[in-house]
Parts: sequence; C-alpha cells; structure tokens
Amino acid sequence: MFVLDYQTPEKAVGEVADTYDIFKRKRSPVPAPLQLMSASPGLFKVFFAQLSYFMYHEALSFPLLAAIRLLAAQQLRFDHCVNLNKTWLSKTGLSDQELADLAAGRQAAAFDEAENALLATVAKVLRKEKISEDEIQHLRTFGWKDGDILDACVQGTRMLEMNCLFEAFSK
Repeated sequence: MFVLDYQTPEKAVGEVADTYDIFKRKRSPVPAPLQLMSASPGLFKVFFAQLSYFMYHEALSFPLLAAIRLLAAQQLRFDHCVNLNKTWLSKTGLSDQELADLAAGRQAAAFDEAENALLATVAKVLRKEKISEDEIQHLRTFGWKDGDILDACVQGTRMLEMNCLFEAFSK
C-alpha cells in the first residue's frame, strides 16, 4: 500500500500490534494513515496519542468526530477516509439520508443543534474562512468551551496533513 516500510495489521509486532488490536477488537479496519505512521516508531506514538486524545474526548462524541473527518476528507477528495468515516457513521446509526445531508453541508438530524453549529464552524475553517467573535460566542451559548471548538477544528484540519502524506507515499 505504501512505498515506505510499515507494519500491516497482519504482520505488526510489539506496540504497533497492540495498538492495531484496539481497532480489531472493535471490528474496525485499522486506519491506513495509522499504518503509514508505523514507518516511524516515534511518530506512530505521537499519532496514536493524538488519536487516543480524541477517542476519549469528554465533549466531542465519536459520531461528531467521524462527521468532522468525513467533511474534511470529502473536501480533500480523500476517498479512503471518506469511506471509512461513512462506515463508522453508519455503524453508529446514521441513515443514508443523514449521511447525504452531512455530505451536502446540511444539518444532519442525527446531530443536535449544538453539534450542527460546531460542524458548520469546522466546515468554515476547512474552507479557510475567518471565524468571527460572534460565531465563537454563539458556540459558547451551546456550552462549547473554546478548547472544544479548537479541538473540533484541529480534528478536521489534521486530515490535510494525512492526505498529503497518504498521497505522497501510496503505491
């Protein structure tokens, strides 16, 4: 899959194998970007630490984070991640219509008003648009902390990083 030496789920050893097992136990494919990061033991640890931070985020749910990644991957035409996040969202209960609404930039019924407002802000960041103080204040009225807002936006913009590396090192 990649021109760099990396560890596949079938041949992983040590800490990489232990990490991949987390996904396998959830009957989830091991994300290809995570596999790519296994080419660098140090970056693998950093990358997984960031994944873990989001996996256990107290305010940003798994479906919301997957929706953010879907929006970002779709904008980048990063098909691998589009498909993976659609699969994960389907497993969490999103209907085909909700996935279509999300993909079209419309509010998805699976998310409440606060989550849809945050998704709209992330979409603006992905389009490299300025976020006003009024918009931040609006998100705060829903209970979002500034750290939550930044975390959600970082989750989306990190997709650009992975897309660049994935494209560069894919066979």
